[in-house]
Amino acid sequence: MKRNLTVTAVGCMIMVVVMQWQGSGLKTPTSPHGIVDLEFANSWTLLQTTLTGWDLSVAKMNIWLDFVFIVTYVLFLSLAAEITALKWAPQSWLAQTGIFLAKSIWVAGILDIAENLLMLKTLAGNYDEMSLRLTFFCAAVKFALVGLVIIYLLIGLPNSLRKR
Repeated sequence: MKRNLTVTAVGCMIMVVVMQWQGSGLKTPTSPHGIVDLEFANSWTLLQTTLTGWDLSVAKMNIWLDFVFIVTYVLFLSLAAEITALKWAPQSWLAQTGIFLAKSIWVAGILDIAENLLMLKTLAGNYDEMSLRLTFFCAAVKFALVGLVIIYLLIGLPNSLRKR
């Protein structure tokens, strides 16, 4: 299991570097966070501001690369939460929370896939206010779930470093 964790962590880091490099042109004065600004563009005005100066082919490629990243971060965070949970007493609330979070990160991955499909639709010009809001919702819940898992991992880090 730890070997799988290492492989998924390396894959995750590689994808972060690749996506940051490939999507660097999406960071502009009107969209300083790049593709993340598109994820949270929940109105026509925000969308137009975000897309100012973008090469849409770069944005589309960044989204397609994100599909690979989804696999790596979901596997990594799920494994990491499960391994951390196993370091706690089996019936403790911290162990149970870790098992729950290891499963809930898969929901984040599904939301990320939906978000990507909605963004591709948006970049193709097929969007309305509802689809922009739905993209925002998927991104917000995804980031919240990822954040909860990361907080759990940080809380469990000292316990995870101890030998059992």
